[in-house]
Amino acid sequence: MIAISLTIIVAGLLLFAAATTLYFMFARAGTGAPASELLLTILPPLLLNDLAIMILFIVAGIFLTHRIAGPIYRIEMDIDRVLAGNRGARVHLRKRDAFNDLADKVNTLLERIDEG
Repeated sequence: MIAISLTIIVAGLLLFAAATTLYFMFARAGTGAPASELLLTILPPLLLNDLAIMILFIVAGIFLTHRIAGPIYRIEMDIDRVLAGNRGARVHLRKRDAFNDLADKVNTLLERIDEG
């Protein structure tokens, strides 16, 4: 999912750069041809739209990676604490984090280990 998001962002940046270059090439040429006038009319809103979509993807990507990577890191740290000998360690995640079911199963496993 992260790779797909990054691919979309990079593709958006490349399209934005290409469209901006094309826009300035036609703006400087000033040929007055109907096609170039249409392009100069349509391209600025498209560039703003592309920029808004890229910013949205970047913000969503950061948000989603924190919701996924954070819990994985937390579970890993709690398992390391158990391996180091801390017998009362449990995994505690935020309500909106991903992998709450996995954390519950790890906690059940840790309880069974502590009982045995």
